[in-house]
Amino acid sequence: MLLITCPVTRTDELVADRRIRSVANHPTHVALAVECPSCGSVHVYRTGRRWEATRAERAAQAARPAAELTSA
Repeated sequence: MLLITCPVTRTDELVADRRIRSVANHPTHVALAVECPSCGSVHVYRTGRRWEATRAERAAQAARPAAELTSA
């Protein structure tokens, strides 16, 4: 069983293992395609330590002031 948050209805849903449509193993994360019982569509959920680290690093770079990004 998985606990997911549906991005369409913004509700938490408990999902059975049989609703997992595919699992893809990537170098930075594992992607699960899950059929949502709430809205009926398939959502992709990504998980993994390196995935979170990469997302945090990109967010930190985007938050830097423009003055730091330009070289004089």
